[in-house]
Amino acid sequence: GSVRCVQETAIIIILLFLSEFYAFMSIQTVSEMFVDINRGGEKLHVNVDIIAPKLPCSLLSLDVEDVTGSHILNVGGELKKRKLDKNGAFISQEIYQENMNPDIKETVEGFKNGEGCQVFGYILVNKVPGNFHISCHAFGPQLQAIVAETGINTIDVSHQINHISFGSDDDLKAIKSKFNVGVLNPLDGVKKIKPEHLNTTGVTHQYYLSVVPTTYTDLGGRDYFVYQFTSNSNEMNTAGLPVLVFRFDLSPVTVKFSQRRESISHFLVQICAIIGGIFTVAGIVDSLIHKSVRKLLKKAQEGKLS
Repeated sequence: GSVRCVQETAIIIILLFLSEFYAFMSIQTVSEMFVDINRGGEKLHVNVDIIAPKLPCSLLSLDVEDVTGSHILNVGGELKKRKLDKNGAFISQEIYQENMNPDIKETVEGFKNGEGCQVFGYILVNKVPGNFHISCHAFGPQLQAIVAETGINTIDVSHQINHISFGSDDDLKAIKSKFNVGVLNPLDGVKKIKPEHLNTTGVTHQYYLSVVPTTYTDLGGRDYFVYQFTSNSNEMNTAGLPVLVFRFDLSPVTVKFSQRRESISHFLVQICAIIGGIFTVAGIVDSLIHKSVRKLLKKAQEGKLS
C-alpha cells in the first residue's frame, strides 16, 4: 500500500511539474490603455496596395486631404503603379512611369481595352483626421478630352484591396511574427465590383477608418509603434466624379500589448510548493489509512468485526 501511495504521489508531482513548466515557458500578452500624448507633429505612415481594374494608370490619381486644409493631388514619392489588362493580369512587370500630362490617345486606348491599374507603396499623411482617395482629380482637363473621345459618362472605381495598414512595414512584419493579437489590416482581401446594370451610373465607395495608436513590446523590451484600425463602409450613386475614399480619424487612446514570461524565481517557488504540498497531503492520507487499518485489525482481534 505504501509503495502504491508513493507511486501515485510521484505521478501527481510529475503531472503538476509539467503543467507548471509549460506555464513557465509560455509567453503571455497583457494589454493596457492610456491617453496618447503624442498626436501632433508627426506623420502617419500608410501602406497601400489597391487594384482598380477599370481605371487606367494614366488617369488614376491618389490624393490626400486633411482637416488642416492640406490637399495634395496625385501623391508620388513611394507610390508605384503597374498596368493590368482586362483579365486582371499584369501587362508588364515594369513600374508605370508617371506623367502629369498623359497621352490622350494612349489613355483612350487603355479605356477601350479595359485596362486597370495597381497602385502600391506607402504615403505619409498628417497625424490629424483626413482622407486619402483614388479618382481622376489630378487629370481633370485630360479627362474631359477622353470623355469626348470615348463617349463615357462616368468612371468606374471598382476595386480590390490587397493591403492597407498604418505604421512601418518592418514593424508590422515583426509584430505578425511575434504576436497574435490586434486588428492591423482588416480590409485586406475586400473586393467591390460595380454591377453591370450600373455601367452608366457613377458609384462612390467610402470607408471610415477608426485608427488606434498601438505599442507592442516584445520579451526583449523592444517597442514597435503601429496602429490598429476598424472600418465601416458604404457606397452611393453620384452625378459627379466617382471616388474611392478612405476617411480616417485617430483615437486619443493608445493601446499597449506587452509580452511577459513567468520569472525563474516564481517557477522555483511554485515547484517547491507543489512538492511540499503533495508530500504533506500524501502523508496525511497515509496516516489516516494506517490508523484505519490498525483500528480494523484491533477490532478483528477483539472479535467485534461483523
